[in-house]
This record gives sequence, C-alpha cells and structure tokens, in this order.
Amino acid sequence: MATSAVMTVSAPIFADDTTEVLNGQLNLDAAISVVANGEAATANTAAITAVGMANALTGDFETAHDVTSDQTFSGSVATSATTTAGIVYGSAITTSSAIGNSANLIHDETMDAALAQTALDGSSVASEASLNVSSYAMSSVTTATATANAYGSVSYGGDNTLDLRQDSGADVAADSYVLAPTGGLGWSAASVAAANGNSASIEGYFMGPSQLVDLDQDNRGAVRASANLEAGGGGEETQVIASANGNSAWMQNENGYAHLQGSQDNAGQVDAEANAEIGNFDIDVVTLSAEGVGNSAIISNIGADAYMGLDQTNNGAVNATTNFTGGAGGVALASATAFGNAATTYVCSECPVTAYGNMNQTNNAAITSNVTGHMTSGSLLSGTATAIGNSATFQSVSPRSGN
Repeated sequence: MATSAVMTVSAPIFADDTTEVLNGQLNLDAAISVVANGEAATANTAAITAVGMANALTGDFETAHDVTSDQTFSGSVATSATTTAGIVYGSAITTSSAIGNSANLIHDETMDAALAQTALDGSSVASEASLNVSSYAMSSVTTATATANAYGSVSYGGDNTLDLRQDSGADVAADSYVLAPTGGLGWSAASVAAANGNSASIEGYFMGPSQLVDLDQDNRGAVRASANLEAGGGGEETQVIASANGNSAWMQNENGYAHLQGSQDNAGQVDAEANAEIGNFDIDVVTLSAEGVGNSAIISNIGADAYMGLDQTNNGAVNATTNFTGGAGGVALASATAFGNAATTYVCSECPVTAYGNMNQTNNAAITSNVTGHMTSGSLLSGTATAIGNSATFQSVSPRSGN
C-alpha cells in the first residue's frame, strides 16, 4: 500500500483572520485491503469494523478558513468485515466502509472551499459485510458502504461557500449479507448496502449558516449495491435495504439560505438489489427496499429560502430489483425504485420562505424496476415497483416534522 499526501496550513499573507489550508493527495496504483473477522461461540455483544481509504482529508475549524484540496487515486480499495457466532445475546454490529477519496470538514466560522476529487478510470472500490449466525443474534445491523469520491461538511456558524468537482471512472460495489439459514434473527435485523460513484453531503445547523454550492459530478463507472438476508426464521423487525447512485448530492440546512447549482452527469450502469429468503416469520414485519438512481439531488431547508439549479444527464442503465421468499408469516413489504434523474427540494410550510428552481433533466438510458414476492401464508404481502426517467419535486413540509 502506497500513499502520498501533502497538507499545508499557513497564515495568510493578507490582513484578515482567514487561515489557508492547502491539501494535495496522490495515490496511484493503490492496493488498499482491509479485512476484519470476529468469531465466537457465544457473545454478549459483537462489533466488527473494516475501513479503507486511498486518500483522506479531515478538518475541524473553529475560525474562518479557506480550503483548497486536490485528491486523485487509481488502483483498488477493498474492505471486508465478518462476524461469525453461534449466539449473540445483545447487538451484533458489522460494518465495512471503502472509499477512494474522502474529505470531511467541520467549521464554526466562515469557510470558502474549493475541492477536486478524481478516481481514475479502471479503478475499483469494493466493500463487503457479513453476519453468520448458527442460532440467533438478538439485534443486528450489517452495513456495507462503498464510494469512489466522498465529500461531507457540517457548518455550525459561518457561511459555507463550496466549489466541488468530483470525477469517477471507478467501479463501485457494496455487498451485505445476514446469513442464519439454520437460526433466527432475534428481535431485529438489518442488512444494508449503499454504493455511490460520487457523493456530496452538506449540512448546516445552530447559527443559521448559508450554503452556497457549485457542484460538478461526473461518473462513468459501474455502481452496484446488493443487500441480502437468509434465515430459518424472522425477527420482529427485519430490514433489507440497498441503495446505489451514480452521483448523489444532499444538502440539509436550518435558518440559512441554501443554494445548489451545477451539473451531474452519469454514464455508468447503476444496480440496486435487495434479496431475502426467510422461513416461518410468524407475526413479524419484513421490509425490503432497493433504490437505484443515475443522478440524485436533495435540498431540505427549514427557515430560509432554497434554490436548486442543476443540469442532470443520465446515460447509464439503472436497475432496481427486490426479491422476497418466505414461509408462513406476518407482513412483508417489498419495493424497488429506479430513477434516471431525481431532484427534490423541501422548505418549511409555515415559514415566509420560497423554493426556487431551474432544473434541466435528460435521460437517455433504460430505467428498470422489478419486484417479486412469495410466501406460503401471512397477513400481508405488498410489492411496489417504480421506474421514472426524470423526476423533479418541490415540496413544503411542517417544521415540526424535523429536518
């Protein structure tokens, strides 16, 4: 494993209180491999975590900062986390996270940031998480996440001005497994898989910061998320959730102006699948969800105006598939949702605010959604399949429902 990272923090040459952060990270032909395994006949609790990144930037700023960062990687990042047990009396948490380029910034005062993240063509990012139980785990969460380029910021005071460029030609895959073919799932069990080509998360709280974001996301790699569960018997609450996005941008803000503009272009195939096979599951509730999106953008802003102006272009096939097979049981709810382009803006319904938009969406690819379900008997079996080429939604919500 070889990494190259340069980070410089210097006082400004001009007369103000802003500190400059300059970051450059180059990791070519990376071979990042992280494996975490845990095994026990019985355990009160279990927690197994595997995290791998080619390049990582973390900043926590109490004063005003200017941040400039350029991250590039090629090669592979692979993580695997496995928990194997007979009985887990409490919780079993198994987490695997693989990221090509990662940047996470927290600031209390004003931040001006310009970041570029590049995952070169032919690279790969893969994450796998598995829980293997011969008898039962009382409560379990098994999560696999994989992202080629990931950016996240949280503003607690000053305004955030961001210029973000993300470009990925990497293939990305996330696979989660909960396997108890001869056992049960206790009280609750969740198998979660999430994969992204490019991902941006921008949040603002407390002192009403404004968010001004210029975004350019370009994904060409294949993106796949697969969540799986097999058990002899169900848990009272069982969830199987898969989410895959070529490009994803999410902004959540409170009491400050929220502005997102730029472009999202996806040319990679996107696949999301949720699969469950369970024996008799009595009065239990099983929820399965698969969502695949070429380009996704969401703004949720409470207490101030919001603007979304994006050009979204999808040229990659998007597939969402959910499969359920069960014995005698209670309730099984299965859904599969596929979008070429999806954009949503939420604002407060009881505030003197306005949601503005200037969206252009173009889909040139097949969008497919499939749900199959079977059980021998039970209270309810429900299946919903949705496929939409382009979707733009502007909605007001109650501030009491939370952001």
